[in-house]
Amino acid sequence: MTGLIWPVWRQHRTAYCVLLALAALSSAWALWQHHTLVTGVHDWAAACRDAACGVLTADSGPADSAQIIQNEAHTALRYLPLAVSALIGAPLFAQDMESGTHRLAWTQSTSRTRWAAAKLGVAALLTAVAALLITAPVTWWWHTIRHGRDESGAVGAAWRAHAPQSDWSFLPYTGPAGIAHLLLALVTGAAVGLLLRRLLPAVAVSAAVTLGVQYALDQLRPHLLTATVTRHAVNVSPASPVNSWHLGQGFARTDGGLTDYVDPCPPSDWAAQLRCEQAHHIAGSYSRYLRPSQLAPLQWLETGICLAAAALLAVLCLYGVRRIRTR
Repeated sequence: MTGLIWPVWRQHRTAYCVLLALAALSSAWALWQHHTLVTGVHDWAAACRDAACGVLTADSGPADSAQIIQNEAHTALRYLPLAVSALIGAPLFAQDMESGTHRLAWTQSTSRTRWAAAKLGVAALLTAVAALLITAPVTWWWHTIRHGRDESGAVGAAWRAHAPQSDWSFLPYTGPAGIAHLLLALVTGAAVGLLLRRLLPAVAVSAAVTLGVQYALDQLRPHLLTATVTRHAVNVSPASPVNSWHLGQGFARTDGGLTDYVDPCPPSDWAAQLRCEQAHHIAGSYSRYLRPSQLAPLQWLETGICLAAAALLAVLCLYGVRRIRTR
């Protein structure tokens, strides 16, 4: 397979070079945003007049950086797997199948399986390198923000005031999960391209399929681990610990069941409120969340799911190449 690496690289080198260049630029930009955010938060905290920063108007610097991380960066990361699937994965096989150059490759001394494995291997290696360049600084963002919110005094208050409070949505773009998601997107695009054998349809369909896969993983993620349910008095607003993933809240019934938070009792005097709660069998309220300690297990579990799915699709690609008839 060693002799196949160079021709495979040359065939797709433009896309690979663009991928690595964009990943390097994104990494540099992310590192600068990290520096801007940390500097801004500490400068803001240093100017506080009390430990809670309660009497100082927030400076726009750290707030702007936090918004960039929470909104603009999150949107870009959200669609990154679609770009990898459509622009890197889909052409791997579809381009050769459409132009017929796969027949020339198969007439050489290389078997179909080795040819397909070389294509997938080179693309996967370069995608993993690009993913590492992107996810490493994003992971640094994430851990800096999470540890900052746990701090006490003015610095902790500054982090809690400026940094995004619900950041578990960044889990697919950090650590090993960030690399696994992009590898799954790559192999998904390759499998779609092999199935359709036409470049433009493969690009469109692979993006749509990858979007569907991302949506399915988003829906599955909250159910992979057992959530903690904390019960409260009915007149207490449910709260989750710092850095936890708040999954929902609602009312707890007298029979032990839980319902979504739809307040059947409008604010009124205490006696009327009590009668209304008794009539609706409400015994209290609850909040449901994943604890901060569950972050790492969830990330590794999702990484395993993505890598297993990617491996299965890669095997199907190798099998599918062997079944293609040459005319």
